[in-house]
Amino acid sequence: MKASRLLISGAIVALLPIAGAFAQSPPPAQEPAQGSQGATFESLDKNSDGRISKSEAATDANVTSQFSKYDLNGNGFIERDEVTSANTAPAETPKQ
Repeated sequence: MKASRLLISGAIVALLPIAGAFAQSPPPAQEPAQGSQGATFESLDKNSDGRISKSEAATDANVTSQFSKYDLNGNGFIERDEVTSANTAPAETPKQ
């Protein structure tokens, strides 16, 4: 009787880390909602011409509000290299 209790207790202790892993696992990833932060260059470039026009950007409020930040050459389109440049540019340091 004592041996079976010891065996059951040992099995429970051995399974605790596994149970904890299941309890802490994140929920499955969900597709980003239309117009959310998850928009990609390809999803915004509806006509696949390699650039995002203002009308294409209008489908995402976040991109619309930051259009001029990404349109570095001011031609009215956001090209992929402009997105890369804007996202990798060092942050401005405040002047003293």
